[in-house]
Amino acid sequence: MKTIVFLSHFDGNLYLFRLPIMRYLANNGYRVIALVPSGEYSHLFAQDKIETIDYKIKRSSLSPFSEIAVIFRLARILRRVKPDILHCFTIKPNLYGAIAGRLAGIKTIYATVTGLGSFFIDDSPKAKIVKNILLFGYYAIGKLCAKVLFQNSDDLNFFTQKKIVKASKALLIGSSGVDTKFWQKTKRGKKDKVTILFVGRLIKHKGILELLKAAQNLKNKYGDLIEFVIVGGGDKGNLFSLNSVNTIAHSDCVVFAGEQKDIKPYYQAADIFVLPSYREGVSRSILEAMSMSLPIVTTNAVGCRDTIEDQIGGFLVPVGDSAALEEAIARLFNDQKLREKMGKAARKRAVERFDVKAVVDRYVKLY
Repeated sequence: MKTIVFLSHFDGNLYLFRLPIMRYLANNGYRVIALVPSGEYSHLFAQDKIETIDYKIKRSSLSPFSEIAVIFRLARILRRVKPDILHCFTIKPNLYGAIAGRLAGIKTIYATVTGLGSFFIDDSPKAKIVKNILLFGYYAIGKLCAKVLFQNSDDLNFFTQKKIVKASKALLIGSSGVDTKFWQKTKRGKKDKVTILFVGRLIKHKGILELLKAAQNLKNKYGDLIEFVIVGGGDKGNLFSLNSVNTIAHSDCVVFAGEQKDIKPYYQAADIFVLPSYREGVSRSILEAMSMSLPIVTTNAVGCRDTIEDQIGGFLVPVGDSAALEEAIARLFNDQKLREKMGKAARKRAVERFDVKAVVDRYVKLY
């Protein structure tokens, strides 16, 4: 029996985004192991015949001593398990897993770049230092791994053009996929307002501050005819998390729903989906909204422009431009037929390009 280990620093990363491929493998004769810190999702893997192994890691730690200790702990686990394939996800597990995997004698290691993160957006001196360290780390990953997978073409081109990863080792698998049969919108009755939905972590680089500014202006103009709903929470492990979620919670221009495990009802109730992010891998929330036939307003940024076609499934606006964001939302707010037309186009693209079955097939072919 072939053994495949999936490594991440967060159990939710694997359960929420990698479960379809893990489930497929477990149902087709593979021994599948989730190597993740224990959390709220860990016990759920057993329902799909997936084993879990716990390890300890601090997401925001930059201490070299504690980080080296993590690598050696991973190496000990991998020596014991002896997987045929080690597949790593997100920045730290990509680097630590690649090193630990080599120390454990694993020949086939894959790393997936799900996005380059906030350090590649921020211009602060600290961010620039961390960015250079990360690039050096990815150079090592490119040397140690059999393949490095990317979710958008911008990241792949950046890594190969900078010679961080050899072109022969780079592979594009656009997104983690979305279950377009599950994420479908049902018919509903008429509403007395238009609802604009944001789903995401409340960090600076999701464009949440630009959204709040646009929302305030549009609420001042249209009053109760327009509604903004924000679903999401802060991110304690992210250095760029907003200082105060309470600022959003007590804002008079939005309805703050906080973190929600069942997001589908919010998509069902929405008329427009907005994510003014500065950079993404490929946004899962945009794909879900597209599959739910919602017109999209997002930015012309890495990982966002890969989702919709501008002027067809929605609008791409400049990063950090609250005025352009406001204008795009207003255009959709004022034109129901345009909302319906763009929503259908978004759904069509989600089915054709991002359905989870096609993504699973690509991973199976790789393994």
